[in-house]
Amino acid sequence: MLLTVTDIRNLAPGIWQITLGGEFPYETVKSGQFIMIRIGSSREHILRRPLSIAAVTRENTTIVFRVVGQGTKWLSERQVGDQVDVLGPLGRGFPNPPADAKVLIVGGGLGVPPLYLLGKTIQSETAKVDIVLGFRTEQDCILTSELSRLGHLVVTTDDGSLGMRGTVIDAVANLHRSGRSWEYVYACGPLPMLRRLKEYFSDQDVKGYVSLEEHMACGVGACHGCVCPSEDGSLARRICINGPVFPWNEVSL
Repeated sequence: MLLTVTDIRNLAPGIWQITLGGEFPYETVKSGQFIMIRIGSSREHILRRPLSIAAVTRENTTIVFRVVGQGTKWLSERQVGDQVDVLGPLGRGFPNPPADAKVLIVGGGLGVPPLYLLGKTIQSETAKVDIVLGFRTEQDCILTSELSRLGHLVVTTDDGSLGMRGTVIDAVANLHRSGRSWEYVYACGPLPMLRRLKEYFSDQDVKGYVSLEEHMACGVGACHGCVCPSEDGSLARRICINGPVFPWNEVSL
C-alpha cells in the first residue's frame, strides 16, 4: 500500500522520524509490530527495510530509524508529500499487562521507539510504570521527553553526559535496591542488553517480554532468514512472524 509522508524530522545525529498517512489499518496496530518499506523502485534495493512502529493514531503512523546504509539514507531524504510503499502491520507485538500491574520498560538505543507506543498503549491499564532508557551519549538520546510523561523515567548514558552514568542494568539494580519491584518487564535493544536483563531477573517471579531486532528479507516468515533458537534449542523461531516480541523464556538470548 502507498502511504504519504506527512512529517519528517531529524531527532539526533543520523536518526530520523517519519510520519506516514493514508489508507492503513491503524486500528489493528499493536505495540512492537513493524512495517516493511520498499526502497525506491526496488531495482537497486531489492529487499524492503523492516522498521518498528513508534506511534500510531487514527490517521497516521510514525517510524524512527538510523541511517546505516543507502536504503535508510534514501528514506531520510524523503520530503513531505512523497509516497512510500509499505507492508504491514507485521509480526507479534507486546501483550498488555493486567490492570494495575507493576511494569518495568527497558530500552536501549534504537530499541526505544517501539517502547513509546507500548507506554502509550498501557496507560489505561496501569499507572505503576518505571522506564529505564540507555544511550551512548546525550546526543544519541531520543524520545526521553515523550516517555517521561508515561511513567517514572531514568536515563543512562555511557559517558554520563545525561542522566546516570552506566548501563540500564545498573539503573534497574538501583531501582530494585530502593524498593521497587515489578511483575512485568518489557524490553527492546541490543542483544547483550536483553541477555543481561534476563539474567538479572532469572531468580525473580516476573514475566518478561523482549523485542528482537534482526535483518529481514521477506517479513512474512517465508524465507526463514531471521531465525533465533528457542530456549531449549529444539526450534528455530522466525522473528518476523513468531516475533519480533517473545516471552523471554521462549528464546535463547
